[in-house]
Amino acid sequence: MRPIFHLLPAIRFIKVKGADAETFLNAQLSQNIDLKGPDKATLAAWHDSKGRVLALFHVFTYDDGWLLMVHGENSENITQKLNLFVLRDNVEICDVSSKWFGAILLNNLDLRIEDHNKALDHEYKNIVRKDDSLMFKLNSHATYLVAPKDRKNSTESEFETTTDLEGELAEIQTGLINISPALSQRFTPQMLNLDKLGALSFKKGCYPGQEVIARIQNLGKVKRRVFRYSGSLSCPPSIGSVLVDLEGTPIGEVIRSVQTNSQRVELLAIIRIDAAKKPLNLSKEPQKPLMWEPLPWDTL
Repeated sequence: MRPIFHLLPAIRFIKVKGADAETFLNAQLSQNIDLKGPDKATLAAWHDSKGRVLALFHVFTYDDGWLLMVHGENSENITQKLNLFVLRDNVEICDVSSKWFGAILLNNLDLRIEDHNKALDHEYKNIVRKDDSLMFKLNSHATYLVAPKDRKNSTESEFETTTDLEGELAEIQTGLINISPALSQRFTPQMLNLDKLGALSFKKGCYPGQEVIARIQNLGKVKRRVFRYSGSLSCPPSIGSVLVDLEGTPIGEVIRSVQTNSQRVELLAIIRIDAAKKPLNLSKEPQKPLMWEPLPWDTL
């Protein structure tokens, strides 16, 4: 069976280049982008001074600079805000979403990468490059593909294609969210499990919001986190939809959801940790219980 291709409509791209690009990004982002070398994709976040997440990126080298794969549709605004911090640095930042696309591939990729000397499956975020495209693992069964938009049709023709929902579902099952404008500057990285996803460094130099983030980590004051649920809902709930317990008390809100089939929805929600495994439902559909689903780590 050929791998299955799922376009990710919410993925955007920012290019950062110049003599000071690496230094600039290390000063702004929550993870060292150069720590694992040029053949790795680094998951990192950008925060405001209060330690709230502004954006989430996978960062990797490409040609003469760095490409930021933005998990969210807010790349133009992020580009403008990043440029405010350039000052005297030799750095050029531009939104290149019109030139690139992102997708998820499911199933076996051995035939596509058989001419490469580095196995894609050996390590998460291990980049395999072919022509102008590159691939790296999201999890054991899903792989990101990044390629120029002018090669989208020819690239897509190499794979089986279905709906885009399976790609989104793979991200949800990994615990990844898209930082939309509705979510930007609302949550600390620990609430979004970015410490569990490896997007936070507590050893690197200063970056915006670092002191607040480190204080939260050291004091153990994380009271809410992202959890995954599924249920037989009438439709995927919108961002901000309220989750309640059996008494009708609000205990969290939806931050991402997708229809898995005609009768099932999977979602990620910010939930009070002490209530995460209690019986829950959407306030708009109280007769339909939600089932707690595991993420790749144990958050309880």
